[in-house]
Amino acid sequence: MNYDTTQPDRTNPNNSMQVGVIDLKELINLLWSGRSSMILITSVFILGSIFYAFNLNNYYRSEATLTVYEPAPQASGLTRISGLASIAGINISQSADRGPLVTNTIRSRVFFKNLLSVDENALPSIMAAESYDSESKKLVFDSNIYDAVNKEWPRGKPTYIQAYQAYRGIINADYNTIGSWIHLSAEHISPIFAKEFLELIIRESDNIIRQKDLKRSSEALAYLTSEISRTSVLDIRSNINQLILDQLQTQMTANISSNYVLNIIEPPFIPEKKSRPSRSLIVLLGAMLGFVIGIVWILMRHYFALYSTKATSGS
Repeated sequence: MNYDTTQPDRTNPNNSMQVGVIDLKELINLLWSGRSSMILITSVFILGSIFYAFNLNNYYRSEATLTVYEPAPQASGLTRISGLASIAGINISQSADRGPLVTNTIRSRVFFKNLLSVDENALPSIMAAESYDSESKKLVFDSNIYDAVNKEWPRGKPTYIQAYQAYRGIINADYNTIGSWIHLSAEHISPIFAKEFLELIIRESDNIIRQKDLKRSSEALAYLTSEISRTSVLDIRSNINQLILDQLQTQMTANISSNYVLNIIEPPFIPEKKSRPSRSLIVLLGAMLGFVIGIVWILMRHYFALYSTKATSGS
């Protein structure tokens, strides 16, 4: 191929367009002449992306929709007694919006630590799961990380702090302030674990808030009982009695209700379709990457040859 090294005539107004056309034609011819290399490189990337995509585990997402039972607001006439209790270090009043409390509880490290203590299979499923056997519907663990037969950790058992990031990658908790509902999801290579782990999260988050309210209510009852014996003012005694009734109602609700805070609208389910990966997208991106790299390789090879030729002729 001959290359014109003469300078373009800048007095000709159509010269720049002509040069552009010539360069474009030269580029097309160059790419066409190197089409074999381009096809080879693109094919290698396509095959590599296919191999990579089909060696990835399928992930399944289980979801649930919940609403929150909100406590009835206290009468304004009880504000003074509640304020006195707060000074004593006892919180009689309850939060008006429990949605953020539930979602923040689920996202917390303390809550995750509690989950691991309740379910001994949660930590291996999160940290050592290698694949999922769809026929036996069981997880296959990486033997270098976790010995499922002897329930031992060859490299040492991970702490809940180490496993927390993996936990946050599995679960998602969002609270919609407009509709006052909570959307929970859990994603895992085992659809069964995703569903059961989400059920565990719902059950334990409800139970933790229940236990906190029971503890707070018991402390409030003890305080109010001691205060009512110290006052003879009828108005104050009436207000204290009303507060005692409220705390007794809280304890009754917490002890008899299976769902204390959370009302399950749509329960967790075993997903049938994978949520990721998109293998077709991975192969498409691999093909595009291979095509671009093929073009760059042809251009670099061409201009490197030109540079070598000029350097040889110049010497």
